Amino acid sequence: MGIDVDTKHRSDSYDQRDGFTRRDVLRLGMAGATASLISLPGGLARANASFKTVETRHGKLRGRVNDGLSSFLGIRYGADTGGMNRFMPPQPVKPWAGVRDALALGNQCAQNNPDFAPWLDPSPATEDCLMLNVFSPEKATASSRLPVMVWLHGGGYTFGSSYSHVYNCGSIAKTGNVVTVGINHRLNIFGYTYLGAQHDARFASSGNAGHLDIIQALEWVRDNISQFGGDPSNVTVFGQSGGGGKISTLFGMPKARGLFHKAIIQSGSVLKVREADEASITTDAVFDELQLKRGDIKALQAVPTQALLKCFDKVAFAMKTNYSPYILFGPVADGKSMPEMIWRGSAPAFAREVPILMGIDSDETIAFMGFDAFNPIKDDAAMAEMAAKSNLLYNVSTDQVLPLVKEYRRRMPKLSDPELLVRISTDIGFLKGAMTQSELLLAGKGAPVHMYECAWKTPCFRGKWALHGVELPFVFNVQHYDTAWDGKDSDALRVSADPNNDRLAVGRRMFDAWTNFARSGNPSTPTLAWPAYDSTTRSTMVFDAKSKVVSDPYAKVRDAIMSL
Repeated sequence: MGIDVDTKHRSDSYDQRDGFTRRDVLRLGMAGATASLISLPGGLARANASFKTVETRHGKLRGRVNDGLSSFLGIRYGADTGGMNRFMPPQPVKPWAGVRDALALGNQCAQNNPDFAPWLDPSPATEDCLMLNVFSPEKATASSRLPVMVWLHGGGYTFGSSYSHVYNCGSIAKTGNVVTVGINHRLNIFGYTYLGAQHDARFASSGNAGHLDIIQALEWVRDNISQFGGDPSNVTVFGQSGGGGKISTLFGMPKARGLFHKAIIQSGSVLKVREADEASITTDAVFDELQLKRGDIKALQAVPTQALLKCFDKVAFAMKTNYSPYILFGPVADGKSMPEMIWRGSAPAFAREVPILMGIDSDETIAFMGFDAFNPIKDDAAMAEMAAKSNLLYNVSTDQVLPLVKEYRRRMPKLSDPELLVRISTDIGFLKGAMTQSELLLAGKGAPVHMYECAWKTPCFRGKWALHGVELPFVFNVQHYDTAWDGKDSDALRVSADPNNDRLAVGRRMFDAWTNFARSGNPSTPTLAWPAYDSTTRSTMVFDAKSKVVSDPYAKVRDAIMSL
């Protein structure tokens, strides 16, 4: 799939009649945009269920066993983060006597989630959110030592939950014979308000509190997962969008080293975090918006949850910075929990020790553009402006993007304006990060890297786009849709107009690759060999109706993208 061949799965001519309706656009959220409505996570069904008790380091937990799957829900891995614990590092769980039920989903972090309503986590959104779920095959025991897959949800660093219905970790555990864990942690203003400049050592790492939560959850996995049948020495973290970004940035935190042994980064190759002085400016804006004296942390801790969340919305979407609102409150190179800027000139040492699988979807940014992509585009400058605005990570200018528009027009003259816009903005916002990380990892001569692109186009919108998160139902082995994007993709549509483009077959190939990678660090399957990425062939797996390995698919645009 060289760049000219590449247009075969990116350049179907666009018919304005196939465009999104306003209702469709409202269905497209940042993290859950591409998920279908599915049954609740495996193990929630009550019929014919029995119970199972395991003993963790803090006490005994009772979970449910149903239909071949054990589920332990709403497990607390840290104390309530509200009140005087707000902005503090996560505090430990207090041991308990007797048996504690783990039968109901726990809480998600306080947030304003823009996803379409049926896709939202129904559990309470509070500051008491340090909870996780564990799923394992029914027959798994402490001696099973199954691979462990830990899911980090999307939504930038701003919203989302591991309990969203699309994230069916139970399905992975049962079908893939692995143990899965879904984590909730602090987000937005609660997880990433940097107070390190306030000269109070207790809050020196407050700008990374959300990531410290993740690390504490991974420590919980290390200390307890064997009781659920998992192998604590074989842990894979995987995440999409903001979840992939969290993995990218965890590599810069020494405390995370050794807590996971493989990583899967789906559309989330984040290359930088905030500098401390940048984060301090945002924090000053928070104090000012709340009319508090700058540096009065005690007063900030006393602000009601909803008032602080409202303040976050005002500050994040009003400030003019180099960051999009979805990552403005995000990790910080604070000199302590994250000692230095990540992915600057070289791959972090920790990242070079860990086999990594990473990639993108072909048409990521169509999920965020709505009607704008399909309105008449006046000229190349207007296209450059639209492409720049669609970047959800770091702000880029029209002047920076304009040369790319001209270069892409020259190399891909058959693309319509909407297709060209989506291609350029996807390459700026997603492909560049993945290419940069992979090249830095190759230069570091570390563990193997495997690259992919998901080019499979959902039958919705007449099969036009492989948009942001289109692979999620595949990764989570979701086989039954009720409705997803446009209300037309029922189970009857699992086979599209192309009889070879069977969604279930495409999904099974990706699912097997993900679980094989978690098992061994190699995503190859008996029917689909997937060589590691190297500087000679740059082999990339393209998942589609006919999945195949393509040599250096981005050769003709690499220089242009990397120069941005």
